[in-house]
Formats: sequence, C-alpha cells, structure tokens
Amino acid sequence: MTNLTKFKRWENSISRMHFPKWKELPSLGLYVDQVAAVINENLASLGMEPLTKSMINNYVKKKTIQAPIKKKYAVNQIVDLLLIGFFKNTFAIDDIRRGILQITSKDYPKQAYDRFVEILNARLKNEKVPDNPNFDPANEQLMNFGIDAVLASLKARYLLKMMAKESQVGKDNHENKE
Repeated sequence: MTNLTKFKRWENSISRMHFPKWKELPSLGLYVDQVAAVINENLASLGMEPLTKSMINNYVKKKTIQAPIKKKYAVNQIVDLLLIGFFKNTFAIDDIRRGILQITSKDYPKQAYDRFVEILNARLKNEKVPDNPNFDPANEQLMNFGIDAVLASLKARYLLKMMAKESQVGKDNHENKE
C-alpha cells in the first residue's frame, strides 16, 4: 500500500470524527481528571497530543482559562480547553487566547463555539460550510484560517511520519541485504 493510499485512508477516518457542540458537552461541573478525559477523547480521534492535568493546572495558574469553582470545571472552561488542545500545536497559547477573546467579543461564547464546530466538522468531512448570516464575517474568516492551518499541519505531519517510517523500512531492508 502506498503512502498516499495510507494517507487517504487516515484522512477518511478523521472525516468521521465529530467534534461536540456546546450542548453535547457535560453541563455538570467536572474535576480535572474528568475534564482531561473529555478533552483527550476528542483530541485523540484527530491524532492530537493529549492535555495533561498538569497542563490544565498551568493554564489556570497563568490565567489562560478561568479557575475552577470548588475544583469543578464548567462547560465554558471545557470549551476553552478543547480549543487550546486543538490549536496548541500550530499557534502560541497567547495567540489562541487572543483569538478566543476576539471572537467572543462580538458573538456569545456558545454561538461562537458552535460555529467553530460547524466549520471544523464540515472541513473534516470535506463538505461545504453551512452559511450563517448571523455570525460576524471577520470572526468566521479568522476561524476558517485557524482551522485550515491546524488541519494542514496535522495532515502534513501525518504524511511526513508515514514517509519517514517507509524510508526507514526501506533502509532496514537495504541494510539486511548487504
């Protein structure tokens, strides 16, 4: 099987991935272990690095996300962590935070996050993004660019990893013949 065939198979598998909308996320307060599990379940399906409890605690200490109330995280904090986890390998944390603040300055966090999910899920499936005339066009463009950058980076890394693995296999086979 060629690298391109393997890549297309992987790309097809991520097209079945579904990032959760706001109402699909747990609405009861969760402890940090539970938050990490929810976040990582969604990130893993895209082959992204997990967020650890230490990372989450550091985001709280650095005020990247709001502190939990009585050690319990609400849905808005889960959303922030999902976004951080999605974007962190492509953008600096400060840029991610600024992007979240920019987008939520004109649109409510729930609407902004749900629009992000609509765009991401459509991009993963290679479908047309449904129109939303109620959403700020500049915010929408910012999300489109960010999502496209992350997905392009993910795809490039995956393909490079496969190519490197195959060239190592070829190298090992060549060395075995000598």
